[in-house]
Amino acid sequence: MAGKGELIVIEAVGIAPWRDLAERVLHACSEVFVTANVPVTEKRYSDPKFLAMTLLARTISNMRGAILLLDHRRPIEARVIVRCCLENSFWMASLHDGRDAFVKEMAHDEISHQHARGQNMFAHKVPLDKDLENRLAQFMRRIAKQAKGKKTLSPKSVAHRTAFRKSYVIYEQLSSDSAHPSLTALNRHVVQPTDTTTGGIDMEPVAKDDQLAESLQYLTMAALRVSVGANEIIGGTPGGEMLQGLLDEYMALTRRRDATTEAR
Repeated sequence: MAGKGELIVIEAVGIAPWRDLAERVLHACSEVFVTANVPVTEKRYSDPKFLAMTLLARTISNMRGAILLLDHRRPIEARVIVRCCLENSFWMASLHDGRDAFVKEMAHDEISHQHARGQNMFAHKVPLDKDLENRLAQFMRRIAKQAKGKKTLSPKSVAHRTAFRKSYVIYEQLSSDSAHPSLTALNRHVVQPTDTTTGGIDMEPVAKDDQLAESLQYLTMAALRVSVGANEIIGGTPGGEMLQGLLDEYMALTRRRDATTEAR
């Protein structure tokens, strides 16, 4: 412990350690995927293992896109994709805990959304080819009974049933500061006036290192949760053996970042 009057120096984490960890987490996600043995059957959409693998595949694709954007210092666009990864983690956690029950909820959600989209097309008299309109009408009649009483899933409702419920606050943050054209998001483009300038609007706002590091932190957190969930649902994979070490690294970096933030 430092004595009275001594200065405690806490080294800032910065972007590099998070970027390195993100690359290795991406590799681990890919290894879980390629070493898994999940058969594709006719009943694949009712199979929790198959759906876990599709969620993992989506997250790998999302993560590659987010890293590419962050490497080009575009945090706004990257954070929209990080938000997708968080949503993937909520779904994976519910699939992990609920298995067949959550698969049914996902099916109900799909039917409800298909029915609602079809109703909106007819309600707004969207111009359609006559043959397509007839096929859509037949489809609507076919799923009308199936859709009755079925509920849709929302990120909030799914997140709040999982152990990751507190992370919904991060999801809301990413929605407000990047995904939606809120005043918070639009304020990124505002250049504040100074004693010598009048301010204005910036088409390419300067990316701050701290926000790039934060985005990488959220990205690795979500990807680790998805990969761990998928690995456990399918009963373990050779690729999954590296996940615990990466989780430990993530927690250590998070503690360092939190300590740096508190020290400011």
